[in-house]
Amino acid sequence: MKQIMKTTNYTNTILTIIAVCLVLIVIELGSFMPVNARNSVLEVDIRQVGGSSVYRNLPVEIVK
Repeated sequence: MKQIMKTTNYTNTILTIIAVCLVLIVIELGSFMPVNARNSVLEVDIRQVGGSSVYRNLPVEIVK
């Protein structure tokens, strides 16, 4: 009987920890703020591709 009680307490403890973690995940997802695309655009300057400069032109290979 004592072994069953230990197993039950252990199982209840583990399930409680899992439940608390799931609640925290749901709270975190609920407070998620969507990203505004206008504020997240980055300007990118490419200077080299494969060691070749791309100033004024971009080296492109066309394979048939």
